[in-house]
Amino acid sequence: MKKIIWIDVGTHFGQEYNSIFGTNFNFFKFICRRFFGGNILKRGKPVNINGLREIIYARTKIRKKSNEFYTVFIEANTKIVNKKNIYQNADIVFNFALIDHIQTSISITKLYLGDGNELSQGSSIFLEKDNVDRDSYITTLGVATNDFFSKLEMHFNKAFGEYDVLLRLNCEGIEDNVIYSAHKSFGSKLKLICGSLKDVEGVKGPGALRKLENFISNNKLLFIKFHSGIDTWPKAHNAVLNLLNEKDKG
Repeated sequence: MKKIIWIDVGTHFGQEYNSIFGTNFNFFKFICRRFFGGNILKRGKPVNINGLREIIYARTKIRKKSNEFYTVFIEANTKIVNKKNIYQNADIVFNFALIDHIQTSISITKLYLGDGNELSQGSSIFLEKDNVDRDSYITTLGVATNDFFSKLEMHFNKAFGEYDVLLRLNCEGIEDNVIYSAHKSFGSKLKLICGSLKDVEGVKGPGALRKLENFISNNKLLFIKFHSGIDTWPKAHNAVLNLLNEKDKG
């Protein structure tokens, strides 16, 4: 059976993965809380009834074929990996930070803690992020993006032969290097990129974001916003379902 490889870079608490594959109890509890908060209390971006229907429909269809997904979680923060049960659901877990491939292949790296919180989802290897401080960090392993994706591609070629890649990322400023390296290794097998790119601009400036957006456009890559905000879920879930349907047609 041809697999969809879900490569999740910056898994954090796994909200995006759980929005599809988490338990029904936790999902509907979350949905009710966010729908009430967004539409009644006006907290965060709301989602309407049609959006909720799209989320539930796509989620139900995808879950019926959950065995067609193979999951790889990459998270730099050991504290999060050890605390959150979501990591037990992955087929592979890598506990290191991805770094610029221009740097050394492997290094001991500082992960600067977002707002000084050991469990922050905004921690980054970049001091340029406005929520970090040079004196508040944990030490982690840094692995160059080119080397990592090259080795991962070799592994999957041996393990599966034919497969499609879904890249979900929110990795606090290294998103551009991750996308460049993933495309270099997987080429046409990279079918869908989901996540958030805003930290590229925040860390590296608007020029870096424009370069990345041009790269995505020029290579005809499909990028869909997908993060913990429920307003991104209808389009993201539909994109994952479409990828699954296209795979099965092929």
